[in-house]
Amino acid sequence: MAEQSTAQSAPLVVNSGRLAVGQMVVVGVAAALFLRGTDGGPWLLFAFFVGLNAVLLAGVATLLTLTYLLGTITRHGSLLTESPGRRCGWTLLVWVGGAALVGYGRAALGHLGFDPDRHPEVGHWLLGLGAALVVGLFTRSRQARIASAATIALFVVVTVALRVLD
Repeated sequence: MAEQSTAQSAPLVVNSGRLAVGQMVVVGVAAALFLRGTDGGPWLLFAFFVGLNAVLLAGVATLLTLTYLLGTITRHGSLLTESPGRRCGWTLLVWVGGAALVGYGRAALGHLGFDPDRHPEVGHWLLGLGAALVVGLFTRSRQARIASAATIALFVVVTVALRVLD
């Protein structure tokens, strides 16, 4: 009887690959679209009245909360999103790792002659891609983990090689 209740309470993950890709896409697109809407319009007016630091703090809190909620919705996509405590750590890992990849990517693009500041859309989509790749590193799907790690490694190796050849 005890075995039956344990089996019923364990989550059934039918297709970890689909959940992993879904989690990656949802977080990546949400990041890119969220940031796309924050670089102009009413945010600038709001920053004029309450101050830039307040707007930045509100934006960071909103983005972390949104990511946590997305992790809740797709909680079976990763072992790190299964519980609320782990989900907090997952949220921070996603944004620290994603921001590190974006910082490296912006530096690499700048070194290669592309000015990311002239094309802010590139920065938004880079952050979405960086966050999605970090999400992929922590998914249940081995294929998604391998593909994410290989993509990050390829990106780093190619940019380092291009810098060395210059």
